[in-house]
Amino acid sequence: MVALTIFGIFMVLLFLGVPVVVALAAGTLAGFWQIGLADNLRLLYTFPLNILEGINAPALMAVPFFILAGHLMTAIGLTDRIFVLANALVGHFRAGLAQVNVMCSLLFGGVTGSAIADVAGIGNLVINQMEKHGYPKAFSAALTCASSVIGPTMWPSVPLLIYAFGAQVSVERMFLAGIGPGLVLVAVLMLYNRFAAGRFDVQVTPMPSARNILRETSRSGWAILAPFIIIGSVTTGIATPVEAGVIACAYTLILGIAYRSLAFSRLRTALGETIILFGSILMIIGVSHAMGFVLTYDRVPQTIAEAVVGFTENRYLFLLLVIIFFLALGTILENIPAMIILIPIMMPIVDHFGIDRVHFGLIMVYGLLIGIVTPPVGVALFIVTRVGDISFESVCRASLPFLVPLIAVLFIITYAPGVVLFLPDLLLGN
Repeated sequence: MVALTIFGIFMVLLFLGVPVVVALAAGTLAGFWQIGLADNLRLLYTFPLNILEGINAPALMAVPFFILAGHLMTAIGLTDRIFVLANALVGHFRAGLAQVNVMCSLLFGGVTGSAIADVAGIGNLVINQMEKHGYPKAFSAALTCASSVIGPTMWPSVPLLIYAFGAQVSVERMFLAGIGPGLVLVAVLMLYNRFAAGRFDVQVTPMPSARNILRETSRSGWAILAPFIIIGSVTTGIATPVEAGVIACAYTLILGIAYRSLAFSRLRTALGETIILFGSILMIIGVSHAMGFVLTYDRVPQTIAEAVVGFTENRYLFLLLVIIFFLALGTILENIPAMIILIPIMMPIVDHFGIDRVHFGLIMVYGLLIGIVTPPVGVALFIVTRVGDISFESVCRASLPFLVPLIAVLFIITYAPGVVLFLPDLLLGN
């Protein structure tokens, strides 16, 4: 079967350390040869043609602006402001700084929409503060990794945008659908902290005055308005997703000028990182489109759908299999490439079982995100070891218990669709 050839070559090359896009291209070219489209050079033109067709989509123009907005927010140095605000809001709770860690991820993730940016941007500050107040460094680092998945799940982010593009669903519905699961994740992590971090002998911070909370909110509140501006402009029809991305970039530049923290060198770095990341995303989307052409030509999606339906007609069992598959795949492949590859294959099966595509999108995005904090290959674990100056082994051991609340939330999202769909149905209609 063509699918076995493509994914066999892809996985072998991936484990050998070959870049994702090169491994995928090699497997796809082998698929072209297997179905007879590489027998001569005249037929092989269909490979680059499919790549160009895959990236020739106006909706993709929103992606670089969202990436740039996140990099700019990091460049203007909002970490200190966000930490002080989070400490004023929840620092007086039981396991105070552990709760501050979660709140920082909620606020900073809303600004950047990236789990990796969350760990790299605010990890060092939060881990050092927690260690200074008596929390074990490994626990602090593991919590930083676990809470980093809040941002790209709850707020406007590139994974949600990529899924909306690939699954052909409304961008505004995807953005609104993440808010419910994100709030559930925040609540579950804070509840877990109350018991897990409560055993440490740390001093509880006194509750700040209302004046202090208002002062810190006014000092940092402009920064955390960014996700609400994006969601509001898209859902009300004031702006398209592309225009909302441009607005987010312009708003961030204005903040940088107002805070006097936007240096030209940081702006140049943000632009460079955006170009590199968006270029890699475009390459993966283009090659994945070519792969999708081969799979469709060989009726692979239909064959997989028939096999799944033949195995079970129970949608709940199907969703359980999906959860296991996403958790396993997320440990070996980053979420965006995994989504780009899987969306065209999964959609016929999702439609057969009558599962809402927006609901399934949150299951996919969040399920794959858990992989970045899963030992021993989670990307966030490698980053936090460098940011927090801590051994990789100790972070892995400390992160294992956090998989319990993270996976519990995945089950809630999967089997309680109202958590995902309530807000978009309420504001945009069913």
